Amino acid sequence: MNEPTASERIALCVQNVEKLARQNLPREEFFRQFLQYVTQGCRAPAAAVWGVQQNGLNVVAEENLASTGAMNDQQTAQKNMKLLAEVVNNSQSVAIGAGGAKSDLRPTPHLFVCSPVFENKQCIAVMQLFFPEKVSEDAQKGLLQFSEHLAGLASLHVSGKMSSPVTVNTKDFWESMDRFLLDLHNGLDTHQVASTAANDSRQLLAVDRVAIAMKWGHKTRMMAVSGQDKVNRRSNLMQKLNRLTSTVYATGKPFIHTGELKELAPQVEKQLADYLEESNARMLAIYPLVHKDREHKAEDRPQDKKKPDLLIGAMVVELLTSNQWDADRQAAAELMSDHIATAIHNADEHEKIFLLPAWRTIGRGFRALRGKTLAKTLVISGLVLAVVLALMLIKYPYRATGDGRLMPVVQRDVFSQLDAEVQEVLVRGGEPVKKGDLLVQLTNPQLQSEFLRVQGEISEKSFLIRAQQAELEEVARAGREDEAVRLQGQIAETQIEVNSLKKELEILQDRISKLKVFSPIDGVIATFQVDQLLQNRPVRRGDVLMEVMDPRGNWHLELEVKDKRMGHMLRAQQERDPKLDVEYVLATDPETTYEGHLQKISTRTAVNQEAGNVVQVVATINEEELPELRIGAEVKAKIDCGRMTLGYVLFGDALDFIRIQLWL
Repeated sequence: MNEPTASERIALCVQNVEKLARQNLPREEFFRQFLQYVTQGCRAPAAAVWGVQQNGLNVVAEENLASTGAMNDQQTAQKNMKLLAEVVNNSQSVAIGAGGAKSDLRPTPHLFVCSPVFENKQCIAVMQLFFPEKVSEDAQKGLLQFSEHLAGLASLHVSGKMSSPVTVNTKDFWESMDRFLLDLHNGLDTHQVASTAANDSRQLLAVDRVAIAMKWGHKTRMMAVSGQDKVNRRSNLMQKLNRLTSTVYATGKPFIHTGELKELAPQVEKQLADYLEESNARMLAIYPLVHKDREHKAEDRPQDKKKPDLLIGAMVVELLTSNQWDADRQAAAELMSDHIATAIHNADEHEKIFLLPAWRTIGRGFRALRGKTLAKTLVISGLVLAVVLALMLIKYPYRATGDGRLMPVVQRDVFSQLDAEVQEVLVRGGEPVKKGDLLVQLTNPQLQSEFLRVQGEISEKSFLIRAQQAELEEVARAGREDEAVRLQGQIAETQIEVNSLKKELEILQDRISKLKVFSPIDGVIATFQVDQLLQNRPVRRGDVLMEVMDPRGNWHLELEVKDKRMGHMLRAQQERDPKLDVEYVLATDPETTYEGHLQKISTRTAVNQEAGNVVQVVATINEEELPELRIGAEVKAKIDCGRMTLGYVLFGDALDFIRIQLWL
């Protein structure tokens, strides 16, 4: 007996798998027999079905898996799991061989063909076929198509959608047809309608595969293929079917092939031969999906006003194991194609509505407004409108807030005028002082040493001058005029050096006098624990040693206001009064509110570590109102910036933030 050819072997495999898929078998038993047919049909050395579970992928059924070495060690097994996980995530069939795309994912030197199995659009298993590494590219494409088709049959079985063939002329067929039409016209999503048409019509017509194509301008696009949740439009099979379907469009009539390639147009014959070589189908029927003008009394219109029939796409029906296409199934296919065309056209027209999701949401909202709900909605809408109008129309005082301290107006910082070390602190924090009182004694040993050095040089030079003068008197009595002139020059030079040293000594004396730090004003020492802060501390020139303030004079508020409030304050000063009203409370007495007036605003921005960029503001107060005047007492103040809308008073910060972001 002759060995069957590859085409016959594949056809027999598909036929056996179809029969198996129609049987009511446990899932593990189904996949076990399923793999036996698959490996026999495609001559795969090994195969496995991996079930998708919460804890990962587990083997459901396998044929010679151990011989592949894919699970021999942990590293190879992890790499194989990574390959399978990518198939699950992408939900598409793949063929990965040497030198091809994603060849680095191969755990072993095999050609891997993997196809997902779906249950209600959820990937529940992956069929993995192992082939020798040296397989031609054309053979790889054929194996991929073979794997996709068989995985589709397995998907129909696990989803419970694979039933025995239904005879067209039976009562059961028309009952199934009624359910099919209800499901077909139940949705307004083109992909959903096309998927329902492909899968349900396949069962009704008892065929191997049904595909639904749509016409997009001058192109054809496969929308659904029975048994597949996703269509691999880049595969050779789909591309060749697209070209064949586009060629059939031109005829506008159903095209049925039952094995003969005679009496066909040359372009159709070539496209058909290319597709049959790829799909191995023995019967192929293509029914154009045409939407006809079915408006009331359209036949009574004038010829020039009748709408032409609109070509929507095509329905492709295939038989892989037989070329018998009887008249009953042909009539049923033509009837179904009319309904499919209408359903897809309605769904497509529905999806063309501009801003459909927005209109759907609005429609649902109006549908909800019925009965008492309408009255409640009107009341709530009225309240919301009233609130919005109130926020826009009602004026309310806008006040800029600031934190600060209560401070005397007269205050001075005491600085160190030299680089030195604190020798003695003669005052304590809070102690009253008079102007000119000694506050701190500094010391600078280097300065003292320099002072003594200059004094010694002055004494030495003065002694030298007296010696030179005595020598000059002796030379003059002896009548030695040349020596006398020389000595007079030396005396003058030494005298100049002495004068320079005296000037230097005066400067050193002035610097030494600055080692004593005196109070610049009458007042009290405002620095807390100044003795502990300064004792034996090295200081540099310009360092602030302490603060002296006069609490007997006037007092004011020193405030820090965020710089983003400055615009409102400056505008209020221009429109109303430079001395804006200020309300403040003491941190020690927050229940009592006191009043003051804005005096001046700093011309530059400072940085506060907590508040960010701030502007320093000074406000005058009436100190007689205060129960106690304590230097540095914390206050919270609000500066009146005029009246603004209630909405801006409440939500001004958010509005300003939005404006800044949109501007940027």
